[in-house]
Amino acid sequence: MKMVKYVFLCFTLLIAFVGHLAVAQTGATYAFNIVEGSVVSTPAWCRANPCLPTTAAMTGGFVAQISTVGDHILFPSSSITTTPDVYFQLPTDPDEDSNGVVREIAFTFEGDVVKAKGVVDSRAFDGPLIEYQFVARVSQAEVFTARPDYRKCLAPLCGGYFVKLVNKKLTQCANGRLQEECYVSAVVYGDEAINAGIHSFANKTPLLLVGAIVPKHYSQIGKLGEFIAKEAYRSATQNTAVGKFYGVSNNGIVCITTPCFSFDQALLNSSNRITKLSDVNLEMSGALPEDVALAQTILANGGTLYATGKNQKYQDFAGIGVRFVAQQFYLPVKPVRKD
Repeated sequence: MKMVKYVFLCFTLLIAFVGHLAVAQTGATYAFNIVEGSVVSTPAWCRANPCLPTTAAMTGGFVAQISTVGDHILFPSSSITTTPDVYFQLPTDPDEDSNGVVREIAFTFEGDVVKAKGVVDSRAFDGPLIEYQFVARVSQAEVFTARPDYRKCLAPLCGGYFVKLVNKKLTQCANGRLQEECYVSAVVYGDEAINAGIHSFANKTPLLLVGAIVPKHYSQIGKLGEFIAKEAYRSATQNTAVGKFYGVSNNGIVCITTPCFSFDQALLNSSNRITKLSDVNLEMSGALPEDVALAQTILANGGTLYATGKNQKYQDFAGIGVRFVAQQFYLPVKPVRKD
């Protein structure tokens, strides 16, 4: 009878733990950069009592999954640097007690800023007491292209993606270096890594991603990059994108004559270049009619359409208009969600 009760208790705890993780994972994934932070490490024992703590500055970045109700946070990956080095990385589940180690965290997430204070207490096994706190901001989302890596070597060193900022010659990679493109081990979109092979024409056309590169530490390899995507888009045609990348949106202007400059064209990854457009032509790209219709719906509903192409002036009823002729445009891909 005692054995039955013990098995039942273990099963109950297992169900509670799995349910706890399931709740924690039904949220959004964000990439953060630490604005300010510190770690205090106090040894469990030392030759001179009392043991003196070591205080270190915390810098770096991390990926966080925050539950939809904002009461639980997970850290799937982090790349933290402490000065002096106290050998600290954020625990995957900062509220999980396991193997005698006590973990607790209190946090708030408002706007794009998370503030947290946490404890990792392993003194029961002669480990240190770690007290940490930080203020971190969601990494600025920029627009990238992403092409699959087909090199043959051991993952995660191969088999990820090469990403690069559009309209920029160089991209800052996870190691801080500026390169023409950066290798990342995975593109996380939603709850899982995205598979570019099912979203492109025979893998000939890169995906378009809105998000940020974050560092991810691998115990046997070191630091690599990982891309956290807020949005992902597939190309509408097999055309290789040529020229500048733009974001086109309806600005709400209504006219009684033409040309009517009712569209704004923004140069992507640039904050100070807006061109007024009077017409957007998507048919010349050669896209399927249903994809052209979907793109037009995005514009009509106030969304931003990402595209490459050229502007052309033309004579209209009441003056000279400016028409954007798309050479390639991009349509949204749904994020991967676990059941």
